[in-house]
Amino acid sequence: MLHRNPQASTSLTEAAVETIRDRILDLTLEPGIRIDEKVLMERFSLSRTPAREALNHLVAEGLVQIQPKKGAYVRPLDVSHIRQLFDAYFVSERMNGFFCQTSDPGLVTDIETLQNAYEKAQKARKFLDMTRINMQLHLRIAAATLNEYLFDFSARLQNQARRLSYFIYLHEAGQKAQLDRHQNRTRKDHLDIIKTIKRNDNDRLVDVMTQHAQLFHERIMRTIGETMGADAPLPPKGADG
Repeated sequence: MLHRNPQASTSLTEAAVETIRDRILDLTLEPGIRIDEKVLMERFSLSRTPAREALNHLVAEGLVQIQPKKGAYVRPLDVSHIRQLFDAYFVSERMNGFFCQTSDPGLVTDIETLQNAYEKAQKARKFLDMTRINMQLHLRIAAATLNEYLFDFSARLQNQARRLSYFIYLHEAGQKAQLDRHQNRTRKDHLDIIKTIKRNDNDRLVDVMTQHAQLFHERIMRTIGETMGADAPLPPKGADG
């Protein structure tokens, strides 16, 4: 009798989740496109069980949504969704700043390590890596609230924010001065967050994280305006993935 290896199954599912998530985040799987197990099996050479489990996982992450009697779709990126996202995003960042346990062991070291990794990815123009590391940095602060509900709320929002970030990077890639200006501002904000945590100043941390969220909001609204619409473009050939 053959016995299924749970670890092997989990590994296959995790690999499938990572593959599909990255293709959603880098816009290869376009916002609003219908996806199902058959599509995932054919497009990414997955077997049925990992494809099904990955789809369920991405629904839980908020990157895929189920429409009754229609099936599964990549969550759209339109103006109404973006407005709702930022309403929640501002609330989340402010709560994380307020409840962050700044004395959490390893917090500063972890964030500094992530910031160094972010700057390396930035220099190499590895946009997808930049979105991943930035998410990890923000979620490390969320984890320091020691509140699992705040963390889960933040994690769901950060997955959506990664898609918007990649969208921005694709647009700004051809505008070096603008990209450099925004990256310098991002670096300054991150370093200010680290300095504020070291000072155990939660009031200031709320302000800094709010300002940082405002920069993100300004960038996406400028990008939408400059592209004359809210539909995310396909990544150009050779774009980082």
